[in-house]
Amino acid sequence: MAFRESNTANMANFISVGEALKLVAPFKGDKRDVLAFIVNVDTAFGVSDAINAGILFKFVLTRIIEEPRTAIAHRNLENWEKLKKFLNNTFSEKGTLDYHDNQLLNTK
Repeated sequence: MAFRESNTANMANFISVGEALKLVAPFKGDKRDVLAFIVNVDTAFGVSDAINAGILFKFVLTRIIEEPRTAIAHRNLENWEKLKKFLNNTFSEKGTLDYHDNQLLNTK
């Protein structure tokens, strides 16, 4: 009985996978949207029970469409952390040439 009560109380702290997915808009590969997508997915994982992480990850994959979907299909990204790193490295805005030139000069 105590397990059931604590489990029910614990479930009240989380939302369902379906509700968490409402936080995640589709991502089409636009560099301006990648950070918002990552933050929203992080939030979805934060408000969902860790037990549902695998299921939530599979549904998050369905929110990635067009070019990024093709790029992800050819990689072995089995969890959100790996996918997040890939999205950040591939689709986030990089600094301008002046920025990188300045960084190179400042490394001395």
